[in-house]
Amino acid sequence: MIFRSYLVLVCLFVVSAVYAQPQDTLTTEQLLQRKGTAYAALLRPSRYLALDVNHTLGGFHRYRYFIGDDLHFKARGEKYNEQLYDVTDSTFSILMANEVMNRDEPVTFRFDEVKTIMLHRRIPFVTAAGTLFPIAGGVYLLADVVNNRGFYSNTLPVVGTLVLSGILFHLISNPHIRINKNHRLKVLQTY
Repeated sequence: MIFRSYLVLVCLFVVSAVYAQPQDTLTTEQLLQRKGTAYAALLRPSRYLALDVNHTLGGFHRYRYFIGDDLHFKARGEKYNEQLYDVTDSTFSILMANEVMNRDEPVTFRFDEVKTIMLHRRIPFVTAAGTLFPIAGGVYLLADVVNNRGFYSNTLPVVGTLVLSGILFHLISNPHIRINKNHRLKVLQTY
């Protein structure tokens, strides 16, 4: 019995040792590019867009947008959700599809044209609760109507609490930052 379990462990160790290492080793540049745009910016000096937010209650936060990151903002009366293409001293560019020419063309924005930046943060449990709590409130209300063959007012506080907390959690996970004297866009450089 002990010999069999020892033999199984040795076989598992041999099999895992054969498949543990990949066949080709990646270079440092390839590893940094695979990890994302923030790490790829470490390879060579480049400019990036920084959103400095100074909340009265939350304090100072800096959100960084490197070339290739998704930027969701409102400017010129429209909403844009595109990848950042280029950053200069006072402007930034995104690629927009041109259906007439059948290609992507850069569109440049000045910082004073941007009115709002929409953030999408992944906060554990809070982001998921922002979606699940309103659904749970609807299911609870529907189950109460089906089970009791009617609508009773004692379920409204529970359903209302679930829906309102879901909306609150959604707003915490996806804030809209208005650009003003406390919230500024600027260009910084990596070295």
